[in-house]
Amino acid sequence: MSRWIALPVLIVSLILTGCDPQLNLAGAYIPAWLVCALGGLLLFWLIHLILMRTGMVPFLIPIPLVYIALIIALTCMLWLLFFAAR
Repeated sequence: MSRWIALPVLIVSLILTGCDPQLNLAGAYIPAWLVCALGGLLLFWLIHLILMRTGMVPFLIPIPLVYIALIIALTCMLWLLFFAAR
């Protein structure tokens, strides 16, 4: 299961390395999309725990596609929430 999560994150990190804006965290400039991707993974993990506890996981077919779509949706939601031009 971890390779289904790691592969999209690796692909996105290789493709989007030149994106702006950048955040200054402890003197190091970190791309904002990377922070959003990590936040999306954390939110996905929480939703996964909720789905496991409620017994909804067997109904998510095909599960790798559902999980990848959920991670992408959460990452984009965080990007739009915090970094969208107003």
